[in-house]
Amino acid sequence: MAVPSPAFDLSLTAAVRAHLGISTRQLARYLGVSMGFVTHVEAGRKGLPPALGPRLLWLARLLPPPLGQGPPALPPPPAPYDPLLPLPAPDPALAPALPTAAPPAPEPLRRRLRDVRLRLLVVGRELARQQALAAALAHRRAGLAQLQAAPAPPEPTEAAHYARWRHELTADLTRDEPDPARAAAAGHLLVARVAGLRAEAAALGGVLMP
Repeated sequence: MAVPSPAFDLSLTAAVRAHLGISTRQLARYLGVSMGFVTHVEAGRKGLPPALGPRLLWLARLLPPPLGQGPPALPPPPAPYDPLLPLPAPDPALAPALPTAAPPAPEPLRRRLRDVRLRLLVVGRELARQQALAAALAHRRAGLAQLQAAPAPPEPTEAAHYARWRHELTADLTRDEPDPARAAAAGHLLVARVAGLRAEAAALGGVLMP
């Protein structure tokens, strides 16, 4: 098996990590070096020792063509929610059914609108954070599934090392995502809260428009 050149290491290690969704620390564990060493390699300050080239190339086989023989890369996830998105137009169905004797007092509505907009900004930022985290975890799950489906290296020592590393990646993912169903439910609840706040802010803004 050919060994990559030092000039190629920095792009290949980054490509492997990006494709599989693994961290610098996790790749370092597999290669048998420190996390700082991988950082130096990716910055072009050091080259990977030739003895570790086969390990890197074994993972690089999983990259999509033309770098590897793996399946095509997954499409990028949807962009997280933008807390600064413009509000929708007020729903006409929510307009008062009957005319009132006097226009509504604006100050209570303005106070409520300010409160709703502030809450929408806070909840929207939390939704964006959770969506970005969920996308990263989904990426890691897909990378781990690809690693588990791929054959182990032919050498028994390397095969045992590869198996231990995959087990460590599974433990890392379980630690970071202990209850996927609960996390998914929390995400749906946040989406519903954001949708409700956006609708309320739009309705209040429609009433207060001159």
